[in-house]
Amino acid sequence: MKKHIFILLLLMSCSTEHEKKNNESYKYNKKKDIEIKNFKLKEYISIIENPIYSTNDKLKAINNLKAHANMNSDVAYYLGKLYETGEWIEISEESARFYYGQSIKDKDNTESQYALALMLIDGRGGSVDLDFAEELLHQTHAKNHLPSTYALGYLFFIKNNFKRCIEIFSSENFESNEYSDYLLALSLINTDNDIEKALNLIEKSANKGHGYSHFTLANIYQNGLYGKKKDINKSYQHYQIATNKNIPNAKFKLILLIIDNPSLINNNQYNLINELEYAYKNGKIDASFYLAKIYDQGTIIKQDYKKALYWYTQSASYGNNIAMYNLASMYANGDGTNESIDKSHFWLQQSAHYGNKKAIEAIEAIEAIEAIEAIEAIEAIEEIHLDFNN
Repeated sequence: MKKHIFILLLLMSCSTEHEKKNNESYKYNKKKDIEIKNFKLKEYISIIENPIYSTNDKLKAINNLKAHANMNSDVAYYLGKLYETGEWIEISEESARFYYGQSIKDKDNTESQYALALMLIDGRGGSVDLDFAEELLHQTHAKNHLPSTYALGYLFFIKNNFKRCIEIFSSENFESNEYSDYLLALSLINTDNDIEKALNLIEKSANKGHGYSHFTLANIYQNGLYGKKKDINKSYQHYQIATNKNIPNAKFKLILLIIDNPSLINNNQYNLINELEYAYKNGKIDASFYLAKIYDQGTIIKQDYKKALYWYTQSASYGNNIAMYNLASMYANGDGTNESIDKSHFWLQQSAHYGNKKAIEAIEAIEAIEAIEAIEAIEAIEEIHLDFNN
């Protein structure tokens, strides 16, 4: 869920004067004096944030603020920020969420409502509560708080309420950016609504350097989706850009594209075996199948049936029915191992059990042959029996 907060922070990156005004942190709004029983909040902020004061002085200032958090929304908000960022005190998401919760008792504190909504979406400091987050964001969105508008559109997106997401990001005077355009495009695709516009938005976002847009375009060109012609070279280029931008799964998808299209080998900079082994060690269980495939086919590197057998076995242990089917074939032919009809039959049955159509058809054919042979055997016995009677 932490990726949610990261994307939301990106959505906030649209730099406009309106947003800057809305997104001011109280930390930098030190001109505003708040009287709290004979002291001013800015004086305590100065103690906490000024390096000339000792750790003991800072802790005293923080404790004094805590004593007044119930009475002042801005104090509670500032404490929430302290605990969330960990810049002047040890990070505590639970404490941050607690003080933001205290601060929103004053419904005019837009920043507290927004900050708490983000924590509710992300589940930081407690459980996820998308409904309460939506309630808070509706309030701040109504105040023309631009970051809240982005967050609300994103919230509708992750709740699969694509129609409302489209409404938010298509509204008049909405200041879009590559992040909101990307979510709008995916929402249009999910509702099968103006696919051409969706593709144009993804292209537009990609041209602005949006990594996920490149990843999506790579998949579109790889599979020829949404009316686009299949183009492996374009797919390769977009996967490369997405990989360079550290988009999750992009590098793995790029490697698989290369494996399926060996003509790309001359263009790639990766050691496929090392990359796949690294991916496997880091939880990409599908990498085991592609390692087996490389060693089995021998088109990219020297064929090695023993290594293929090893990696097919690893892949089969995770339920890959194609790996099971290939193991049945290898044991039947004695590729990389001693021939074993029993093991071949075992893996064929396993593959069929996990839904492999070829394995199911093969077993049905074997059973049909066995049935015919059984009938022929019975007929032969009957003929012998007749001979004896004669």
